[in-house]
Amino acid sequence: MNHSLIGVTIGGCEIREEVGRGGMATVYRAHQISMDRDVAVKVLPPEFLHQSASLDRFKQEASIVARLEHRAIVPVHDYGEYEGIPYIVMRYMDGGSVEDLLVEGPLPPEQVLHILQQIAPALDYAHREGVLHRDLKPSNILLDANGDAFITDFGIARILGVNKKPLTTSGVVGTPSYMSPEQAQGHELDGRSDVYALGVVLFEMLTGLRPFDGETPYSVAVKHVTEAPPSACAMNPDLPRAVEPVLRKALEKKPGARHQTAAEVTTALAAALESPGDAGLSDADDTHPTLNEMLKAEAAHPVLPQAVPRAQPYRASPDIQIMPAYVSPASRSYTGALVPPRHRRRAGGLPSWLTWATVGMLIGGLLLAAVLVGGYYLLNASNGGTGATVTEDLGATASFKLTATGEAVGVPAEEASSAAPGEIAATSPPTNTPRAAPDDPS
Repeated sequence: MNHSLIGVTIGGCEIREEVGRGGMATVYRAHQISMDRDVAVKVLPPEFLHQSASLDRFKQEASIVARLEHRAIVPVHDYGEYEGIPYIVMRYMDGGSVEDLLVEGPLPPEQVLHILQQIAPALDYAHREGVLHRDLKPSNILLDANGDAFITDFGIARILGVNKKPLTTSGVVGTPSYMSPEQAQGHELDGRSDVYALGVVLFEMLTGLRPFDGETPYSVAVKHVTEAPPSACAMNPDLPRAVEPVLRKALEKKPGARHQTAAEVTTALAAALESPGDAGLSDADDTHPTLNEMLKAEAAHPVLPQAVPRAQPYRASPDIQIMPAYVSPASRSYTGALVPPRHRRRAGGLPSWLTWATVGMLIGGLLLAAVLVGGYYLLNASNGGTGATVTEDLGATASFKLTATGEAVGVPAEEASSAAPGEIAATSPPTNTPRAAPDDPS
């Protein structure tokens, strides 16, 4: 840090402290004695005094800002030289810059819209006056104590139709992270190039990250030309989805496809925040590049063919079962013994042999019962005409036995023999009285 100017009075302004240092200038906070107010004094470092391009750029900034009178453009109070060092006295912005706010992360969409509503008219005003900023970025958007935003640092601004000669040895000037594709390629520019840079700033304020980044400034510039911007909602899920198409249109590669003015960007963002749903998004709408853009990117960066790796065998995971491919029996070449499939027994059932044995016993029992019943009916049929004979024979036999044994007392033999067939002659009941002894002849 160069402390040589601290305490020095330049153009009636006492230098108090250094508040910022850029690539081409150093900014100090100073106190303007005549007006009793703090101002910002921007000086060109001594190491750039011998570079004509740096001197011309510094003088051009003073002349451009002096002709631009807008409430959102940091005004110039004075311009001059001190001991050969050019300086610019400007309004001091004690609220810092948007870059300081982004240190804490993305800004609320409402605050982003508030900042955009203030700087967008100033940017369109500069374009109407024939001035391109060409270096719009968060560090060049300053804030006052009330939080109002202002555009500053027109150091590499270009006046359209007047100065066609570039102020550097290269035709490409600006900060690669915020360059439009046409600016990165050194093409002719108009106000839509600043609109693209405004879209990059808007993307960073809403997500906290730039859409394109890389290891070198060249790689970043190439991405602006060839790659589609990423999804802002993927970087910041809290954003309304309706913001996505607004950013995507602001970052279109072709100037004719993007928003034509900064005011259009503001109107689109305000409408997206009022309807934070899926307005403007179709089912097939996404942030992927178009086929034409992909072909252009592949043509710009051809991919060399690579060896195809050997296929790895499938491995089953706990949640995935890989089924073997079906092979018909005729095409199988296996000649070993075939194992018959095992039939799983139903849980809780009986063995198959016991079931068949039970069925066999039931059938055998039925057959036996049928044989017995049939035999019974056959016997009855064969004895149907001889029942009377059997009864007569039984009655004769009984009469014969009673007569022969003398049990039928008092029944003559001829009565007994004359009894009807099947009947038994009535006899006296048997008695236990002992027989009387035969009469004694004496």
